Amino acid sequence: MVSSEVKIAGRTAGSMIWLILLYGGLLYVAVGSLGVSDLTSRLGGRAANIVHIVSVAKDIREGERARLQLAETQLRQMDASLETAVRDLRDFGIANGLALQDIQPIIDTYALAPKLSDLSKRAVDAATEATWADRMARVMALQLDIKRLQARIDDSHAILRASWSAHPAILEEAKRADLNTVDIDLAASTAEALQRLGYGRMFALPSEILTLLLALSMGALGSTLHITRMLLEGTDQRAPSYYLIRPFQGMVTALVVFVLLKAGQLTISAGDSDNLNIFFVSFSGIASGLLAEEAYRMIKKAGAGIIKTEEENARWAFKLRAALDARGTTAEDLALGLGATPAEVRGWLEETQPVAPLQQRLIATWLHMPERELFTSQPPAETSEPPAEAAPA
Repeated sequence: MVSSEVKIAGRTAGSMIWLILLYGGLLYVAVGSLGVSDLTSRLGGRAANIVHIVSVAKDIREGERARLQLAETQLRQMDASLETAVRDLRDFGIANGLALQDIQPIIDTYALAPKLSDLSKRAVDAATEATWADRMARVMALQLDIKRLQARIDDSHAILRASWSAHPAILEEAKRADLNTVDIDLAASTAEALQRLGYGRMFALPSEILTLLLALSMGALGSTLHITRMLLEGTDQRAPSYYLIRPFQGMVTALVVFVLLKAGQLTISAGDSDNLNIFFVSFSGIASGLLAEEAYRMIKKAGAGIIKTEEENARWAFKLRAALDARGTTAEDLALGLGATPAEVRGWLEETQPVAPLQQRLIATWLHMPERELFTSQPPAETSEPPAEAAPA
């Protein structure tokens, strides 16, 4: 009992790990291929130019962010230096007989300070006067540098907050590619988000490859939904290999269904089969993976309309025995004349097996009769024992 419980727990844990890995990988690929496909389909032939402009804008913004970070670091350093310079100026002025209310207005207005002797109303030596002027100049210089640096930081924030098409370099690129700013602003943010999520290389793929990748990932996702339901409901106990192979079966099934859709072999309601909507492709992929068995029968039916097999054209010899009796010949004679085995001829006569198309033509020729008088495509009715009569009470 313990070993059985351990086995069930291990199987459940393994299934959960497998499902987590499947969902993680498939959702990542499906979201990326769907997002990039949708963006490129909406942009059409302009997609490559807009992606290029997004790359240029991204470089510009990254450079602006780097300059902004450097300026903010410098601002913090200058603020610390200004705080030290103001403290030194205050200490020096107070030590030389100035009141704080005499010093603070000079600092607040960025104004040139009067001489120390004028403020203190007493004679001051030249060295002290020079020190006072030097410290005041240091405070003023830092204040002006901080003001200019803060203006530059504000400009950088404005550039980063502005629309993609606001930068002169982007406007020049858009003009060269004959694009309007509305297209750029609508597509740039989506493209940047997809690139940040790691889908940048998908933009270099042709649209046909993107659509195939979308169909494959959605087919596997549909199969994963199927096995998830089976595992959660516990309605079916299959071999572990089934749960491993089923997602790949969904991928292949979705690919075949996509090919049939493109070939026009399946009836669709999504418009021209040569220009399928990507969301319809996604839905058909999920349905193919989720209903792989039904999709297989649909594929087989579509293929049967193109490739006619011998079994499908085989018919039943419902009047062959009567024709042989009418001509006074036997099954052995027919087998000898056709080069068939007596058992095979008996199967035709007893209608336990159909007659292949080639054999139909040979029999009709040998008997000098039309094929339509000897063979039918309707299989023989199954015979059943008549119901037993109830015994009288």
